[in-house]
Amino acid sequence: MSKNIEVLLRAKETTELLGPKNIFQESPEPRPPATRVPPVGTKEEAELVQRVFLLPAYEAPRLVVFHQVGQMDEAVGICARAGQNLASQTDASVCVVEGDLHSPSLHEYFGVDNLRGLADAVLESGPIQDFVHPLSGSNLSVLTGGSRRGEAQAPWKSERLRSRMTELRAEFSYVLVNGPPVGQPLDALLLGQIADGVILILESRLTRRETARAVKENLAAANVKILGAVLNNHTFSIPESLYKRL
Repeated sequence: MSKNIEVLLRAKETTELLGPKNIFQESPEPRPPATRVPPVGTKEEAELVQRVFLLPAYEAPRLVVFHQVGQMDEAVGICARAGQNLASQTDASVCVVEGDLHSPSLHEYFGVDNLRGLADAVLESGPIQDFVHPLSGSNLSVLTGGSRRGEAQAPWKSERLRSRMTELRAEFSYVLVNGPPVGQPLDALLLGQIADGVILILESRLTRRETARAVKENLAAANVKILGAVLNNHTFSIPESLYKRL
């Protein structure tokens, strides 16, 4: 059966590439019951949300970065749809954040303006909600990259950025960040250290296994937790026996 993505998250499928899953981030509020709403995207993308976010409260991560390994156009959609599915499956507040300030595209996906966003929040004062776009009729909000991203030099080194991420944690039950490609190592490592963990997005037939393993080792050395991986544009199911060889 054709699949757009392959989710590599089950314990028995966690491979040498990913390393063991280790998630222990306490949530300040009880997990609301899931609602029966048709998923956005594929069933594998809905499964991604179930496996990563809808865990017992003491295990579930609340701030997660989606990092593409290399440059790919569809990575922002995977992060955005994860936010949409999480918002539709729970009553919890969800915010999807543009973390790729070099090449922002989250605002285009959701069809919102990019006049005020994360870069502006780092450079300006005021509550974080002043920079967020609540989506009408939904518990989902969007924080775009913003118009001043060219002025925000090395934002991930900024204590102001860490402070803004702390505000997002306080305002929203879940924060999903569309991160820069892991090929931009400093941004990826620093952003991953702020988060509870990262999900890697690999491109079928393009991402080399050696590249993925190097990324995994670099993130692990920086004490960044890898929560799992998504294999994008995968057109057939990977036999379980082959996961050990990834």
